[in-house]
Amino acid sequence: MDQTHARALEAIQPFVALATSNSATSPRFVANIVTNATSASQTYVFAELLETPTIQALAAPDCPAEYKGYLKLLEIFAWGTWQEYQETPNLPKLSAEQTLKLRLLSLLTLASTTKPLTYQALMKSLSLPTTADLESLVTTAIYANLITARLSPASTPPTINVTSVAPLRDVQPQSLPKMITLLTEWESRCGEVVTDLETEIARVKVNAQKRHAKEQAYRERLEDAVERRQAETARKGGNGMDGRAADDFDEDDGFVSGDNGESWSRMDIDEGSGVGRGGSRQTKRVVGRKT
Repeated sequence: MDQTHARALEAIQPFVALATSNSATSPRFVANIVTNATSASQTYVFAELLETPTIQALAAPDCPAEYKGYLKLLEIFAWGTWQEYQETPNLPKLSAEQTLKLRLLSLLTLASTTKPLTYQALMKSLSLPTTADLESLVTTAIYANLITARLSPASTPPTINVTSVAPLRDVQPQSLPKMITLLTEWESRCGEVVTDLETEIARVKVNAQKRHAKEQAYRERLEDAVERRQAETARKGGNGMDGRAADDFDEDDGFVSGDNGESWSRMDIDEGSGVGRGGSRQTKRVVGRKT
């Protein structure tokens, strides 16, 4: 699409050169420039030609009435539509080449502003009598790289699905203040978004610093606790018994001391194994008595 725009700019240059030459002295000559420029196959942008003094001179009061309409005709080719041409009186008649060109340019505008782009709406806006004429026009636009589109005649309703449009329509001067306002509002919204993003970034950084400080403090407390635990363990002798020696505990030798100084073993041995005759358990004998 950018190449199409570059070719269109290049194609209009010979006509701009004619309009700025010393030969462009009569309204008739200037009108011929407009006719030839709008009929050429690769010319789709006309703003540069419109800005030349000789073209603008067609609006002068002393310009013959038969040539005044050529300025309006060139403006319609620059940013207007086929329907606008049909509704504007006293305009020059179009040749077959001009008719095709204006319909192609109008198709670009309609593809950018009308959704969905139905067969019926296009045929009405472009004054095309049959669907075959419409499909031929759309096919020409596709092969000329003016649009990227797909015909859907079997859909309900039949539509043309346009995915891209070449930037070939000029901007109407009266629309510039509105465009400037829209761009200013867009710039303001972009500034607000950037400010919000910067605020969010600052908040994330502050939270990250706080989290890092908290983790650092936790690690320091953990290391201090480990060091204190190790020091305490070393102070207690490393045996986990609060410094008490092993001989502080009474060793059980298996004997019991009596009141008279005698001692005996706490192990009892039965005289017999099991229950004796008569169903009574036999008497236990204490062994291991020592004096």
